[in-house]
Amino acid sequence: MGLDNDRLAAESPDAKPALSSEQALPPKGGEADTLGEVEKGSTTPSVPPAPWKPSKEEWMLFFPLALTSFMVSLDATVIITSLPTIAEDLDASATSSFWIGTSYLLSCAVTMPFMASLSDIFGRPLCLTLSVFVFGGGTVVCAAAQNIDAMLAGRAIQGIGGGGIISLSLVILTDVVPLKFRPRYVGIIQGAWAVGTCAGPIIGGALATRSRWRWVFYIMLPLAGAGAVTVPLMVRLKSRRSDDPWRVKVARVDLVGAALFISSATLVLIALSRAGIQVPWSSAMTVGPLVGGSLGLVITVFWERFVATTPFLKIALFCRKSAYGVYGGTFAQGFLLYGQLYYSPLFFESVKLLGPLQTGVSLLPIMLTLTPASVAAGALITRWGHYRWALWSGWGLVTLAEGLTIRWAAHTRAGEWIATSMLLGLGHGLLLTAHNCASQATAPSGDEGAATAFYALVRSLGMAMGVGIIACVFLNVIRAKCETRQIPPDVAANITSYAVRLKSMAPGHLRSAIMETYAGGFQGTSIFLSAVGGVAFGACVWVRGFEIDKELLSDHHIVSSRQGVTEDQSHIDVVMKAG
Repeated sequence: MGLDNDRLAAESPDAKPALSSEQALPPKGGEADTLGEVEKGSTTPSVPPAPWKPSKEEWMLFFPLALTSFMVSLDATVIITSLPTIAEDLDASATSSFWIGTSYLLSCAVTMPFMASLSDIFGRPLCLTLSVFVFGGGTVVCAAAQNIDAMLAGRAIQGIGGGGIISLSLVILTDVVPLKFRPRYVGIIQGAWAVGTCAGPIIGGALATRSRWRWVFYIMLPLAGAGAVTVPLMVRLKSRRSDDPWRVKVARVDLVGAALFISSATLVLIALSRAGIQVPWSSAMTVGPLVGGSLGLVITVFWERFVATTPFLKIALFCRKSAYGVYGGTFAQGFLLYGQLYYSPLFFESVKLLGPLQTGVSLLPIMLTLTPASVAAGALITRWGHYRWALWSGWGLVTLAEGLTIRWAAHTRAGEWIATSMLLGLGHGLLLTAHNCASQATAPSGDEGAATAFYALVRSLGMAMGVGIIACVFLNVIRAKCETRQIPPDVAANITSYAVRLKSMAPGHLRSAIMETYAGGFQGTSIFLSAVGGVAFGACVWVRGFEIDKELLSDHHIVSSRQGVTEDQSHIDVVMKAG
């Protein structure tokens, strides 16, 4: 039976309720073998069902999902501490080098929902494998790049593959794990993503020399190779419509909607990323793409809502008001996390005068708390059946920590910034799992996969905007500080290039003035990030709690190694395990 028929049956007023955790399951041993043999009026004491546990096939697919999630998150942040060296070796301007990180994040974000939609049509394993190969191809281009144009092209290709990997690694969990138990296993995948995110700057700092920076990309190739091998072997999912002819599958692809969304979103993101950095906000180069892209997004929503026969954007995800708070908080978390990760190293290099490797190590306290917090939050949400406590606690800790970073200066002791970083990691770890769970709990039954893909999209948009907008805030603050510090015009015009030169400069008035300018710029970004965190904290209070003990509905199921297991029998097994 297909998913649409399952949902219609569930919504019928005459339909029998799905088996829940309060209903008795027959005990093992001489019990009935079918759901229909459980008698309503039985006086036998109810035996609560055992918690859902992964089968061998389900355990197998967690490894490639965690591996590929680690790979793409590592790639997104490994260039943070090596970026000045890459830009110098490729003779790139400060503006061009900024796009090495942003081009990846933008292409990653705009392709996410479309890749998730393609996987509904052509199957999860095929689309995830294709994404890994695209990512690997982009990595080769980056490693071989001899100029900045080739580097930017490679990063954009990597982002296309990375977008598919990030969204599908989370969507696949919605196919096999019931929502009640999903946070525990999402915490594992998100934990791997968090390890890569925080380890990237450390590895990048260790490789940040003119002769070794290409190893930043070489190290991705073995990971991509492992992913290309393990995904087809271990992600053994089959769609209920997998036997449809290819011409039928191709006809279902929403090419018009995808083209509208990708082009419009790209225009908006490029305009916001360049505004105040490369071109003024009032410039036609900013206003034109921003207005055109925004209009295109409105047309996209209209197309998806009223015209598309198989829309890749599910408007039904916003049928509950809490969804706006959940996705708004997800955007804010991506914004804050990457805004902090990209500009904290600048503080340590230009104000604390640390080297690239020491700068990468300075981000280690965030990783030490972020990953365990993400895993622990998943286990506790599953145990308690509630997720709002993690939203409130996470945003409270993030807002507090962002406020404490305002105090950071050249004289700040290591104990203070380490404690602040650990608080920041603890808060973000709670939010990574809580927002993912909340997005699925607020979605209509059967749309959890689409909700997960949209969650990944919104988080990535926040990351891209966090890097771009914080760059705008930072540059505007340091330009104003240059005037008050009476820094010579020739130095002020290239102030962003002095971050890596300060350590080799002779002590004196000029070096002190530049360091104070950078400290002021970082303080300005900290104030801005604290304000964003405060708004998100206030908004999350209004997010309602929804039931997470829901029946698992999916068009995709595990291909079991057991003989004689049909699709209908697999679906019954899933419903029983979800109880």
